[in-house]
Amino acid sequence: MGLFKRNKATSGLLLVSDRGIQQVKTASYGMDLVQEVARLLGSEHIRSTKLGEELTLWYAEDGPGRARSGPPNPVASRLAAEHGAAPVTGPAVVAGPLLYGSPYPLGAEEITQVSGRLHG
Repeated sequence: MGLFKRNKATSGLLLVSDRGIQQVKTASYGMDLVQEVARLLGSEHIRSTKLGEELTLWYAEDGPGRARSGPPNPVASRLAAEHGAAPVTGPAVVAGPLLYGSPYPLGAEEITQVSGRLHG
């Protein structure tokens, strides 16, 4: 696919947890990216929320369709609220867009922009 021409060495995800915001480099996309997100979140029960056309927010659930218990993740919840989405509990992963049903990582420029917004 011509769309994924960004430098794979600088593509990545942003892991947003109580430990802060961490950049995770990845060249994965599609189902390989979904598996990587599940590994980062430590759960096979994950859900995604499209945030506009350029971002996807991934988070874990206690089970299929069952939201995680506990306090909201303030940083991820703020990002979700900016796009009219529900608060997120626990760690979350910010990825690039869902295109034709396949998830993509963030490019280097997107990582810088989103990370700056999240730190702001």
